[in-house]
Amino acid sequence: MRRAKSVVLPRKVASRKWLWLGSGVFVAIGLVMVAAWVGFPRKKQTITAILSETGYFEVVPPSTFGGPGTINTIEYLSNGRLELHPTCDVDPTILTGKIQKSPTLDRDLKQSLERNLDVSAQVRDKLSAVAGMQEVDSIHLKLENANILLISDESLISTRNALLKAECEDAVTQNISVGGVVCQTRSVLEADVVYEIKYHNKISMEERAKLTSEIAAKLELDAHEGGDDKVSGSQLFFGIRLSPNPIVLKTATGKIKPCTRG
Repeated sequence: MRRAKSVVLPRKVASRKWLWLGSGVFVAIGLVMVAAWVGFPRKKQTITAILSETGYFEVVPPSTFGGPGTINTIEYLSNGRLELHPTCDVDPTILTGKIQKSPTLDRDLKQSLERNLDVSAQVRDKLSAVAGMQEVDSIHLKLENANILLISDESLISTRNALLKAECEDAVTQNISVGGVVCQTRSVLEADVVYEIKYHNKISMEERAKLTSEIAAKLELDAHEGGDDKVSGSQLFFGIRLSPNPIVLKTATGKIKPCTRG
C-alpha cells in the first residue's frame, strides 16, 4: 500500500486531506518508555523519548492525518498513553496559506533524529500480534528529510472560528460534556520514515518477504525486499505538538482539562 507524497507549500495545501480516516491513530505520551521486547537492543534512545524532550507526542504509525489546525479529541488511557480522535472535518481550503513549512530543526534534535533509533514501545505493541515476530532480531527507525509544519496562533484562532459551527460545534460540545479534551494541532514533525528490519539468519528469503509485507501492512507503510528488508513512507507525520489551551464552549458542561499533562 503506497501513500501519496504530502505537499504542504501554501499554494498546494488544498490538495492535502486533513481528515483522520479510519479508527484512532495512537499517539504516545511523551515519557521515556524502556519496556523490553525480547531480542531488541536496549542501548539506543527511542523516538518517544526524543520527541518528549521537545514537547511532541509520537504518532504510531506515522501518517498524514492530524495536521496543523485540525481539531481532535484527546482520550487519556490507563496505560499512560493518549489517543487522538478526529472531531471535525476540515475543508482543505480553510487552511490554504496558513500552513508554514520549515526545514530548520534544532541542531540537537536533528542530530538525534538522524541516528538509527530503536523502535518505541508503541511500535512494538502494534507489531506484537504479527505472526512470526520471533524471527525478527531487531527493528531500527531512520528519519530523513525532516521538516516542521506549523500554524500561527492567529491562524489557529481563525481556523477554529471557521470550523466551530453546526455539526462541528455539536461534536465538540458532546465530547467535552463526557469528559473529553478537545484540542487543535499546533505543529507536526514530518519526515521520510524508514523501519529497517534485521532477521535471524535461519529464516528463509520467502519467509522474510512474507513477514516484511505483514509488518508493512500493520504499519500502513510500503514494503521493500532485497538485501536489506525495510518498510517506509514519504513525508509522514511522526510527531505532533498540540496547542496547550483546549477548546472551550459555553454550551458544554464538564471539567476543563489542559491539552498537555503537567
